[in-house]
Amino acid sequence: MSDGFVTYTAPPNPADFEGTILGQNKNFKQGRIEQFNVNVERELPGQIVLTAGYAGSRSSHILVFGNNINVSSPGACGTVSGYTLGCGPHGAAFGLPYPAFPYSEIDSVYGAGRAHYNSLQIKAETKSARHGIYALIGYTYSRAYDTGFSDGLGSIIGATYFPLPNWQSLDWGLSQINLNHDLTASIIYQLPFGKSQKWGSNWNGAANAIGGGWELTVIDKATSGFPVFVVDSNNISGAGLLNTNVQSLIRPNQTCNPVLSHATLAEWFNPGCFAQPADGELGNANRTPFAGPRFVNTDFSVIKHFNVREGMRVDFRAEFFNLLNHPQFGAPGGNNYGADFASLSTFAVINYTVNNPRLVQFGVKLAF
Repeated sequence: MSDGFVTYTAPPNPADFEGTILGQNKNFKQGRIEQFNVNVERELPGQIVLTAGYAGSRSSHILVFGNNINVSSPGACGTVSGYTLGCGPHGAAFGLPYPAFPYSEIDSVYGAGRAHYNSLQIKAETKSARHGIYALIGYTYSRAYDTGFSDGLGSIIGATYFPLPNWQSLDWGLSQINLNHDLTASIIYQLPFGKSQKWGSNWNGAANAIGGGWELTVIDKATSGFPVFVVDSNNISGAGLLNTNVQSLIRPNQTCNPVLSHATLAEWFNPGCFAQPADGELGNANRTPFAGPRFVNTDFSVIKHFNVREGMRVDFRAEFFNLLNHPQFGAPGGNNYGADFASLSTFAVINYTVNNPRLVQFGVKLAF
């Protein structure tokens, strides 16, 4: 027998257990995803194909892993007149649903997550490389909502109020991956110089090797910002505090629209629109009340084709990623779970970047 392990001669007392228990719903249901789309396509003058369509999905019974279900009501329930957020029916208080384990966290495995996605998608594409130009432009306007479910893999979910009974709708908000606007444009241009081209068709081998076979590529991408979670780590609600060593995130109270018309890195949103909830109360802020910085990026490449002989070609490439050296900034708050109202000095501040500066790389490819 190994030293250091407790030897049980009788069943342990659940009331003395201070560990974490894993619980799974007996009526666990498999996840369900429904996807649907419709598109209309039309050829326009200039051999341009325009496609417009709708794409959407509905997901239900998505896995929720790790939420503590041994949670009592906020302290204000039943004691503060008119307070109902997170309470039982008519603002009534309730105790731990599993009182036999008063010091235990019971992590759930539930099929309770939901998600919706709706999008308008528009695409314009040249049917052929007319005049040496191929272009593809795509734009998506979309909304993605979910219940902030944890997948157990460390994804950011903000402050979730499920599984407080009858209050799962409090977690319904924009998904972490939501992008209201997403625009991508790519152009490939074969310069009209050299043999079989508009200019230089009669060039000799040396002139064609220098001036012919050039190709340019540009890819532009611009998106709106991802939603930002607003949390409050100063949890004095009384809900989720199993002992002095366990805390759970709540949200602050939201008193106005925090979006600024001229946001800066030092103040991305108006922190004055949030306030600390009163003792015993949960904050009423939306899970994702605003978005982070937008993303704009341009990639560019120059390609020179060398025809060695029939059926063999050498390509030299010079590629520029983030050509304009445009900085891409992260979300305000600077932590891995959202902007924390309890840390006012960094609450609305953006202090890090998420993308590489300009990168240049060269390559050679042999095709045969």
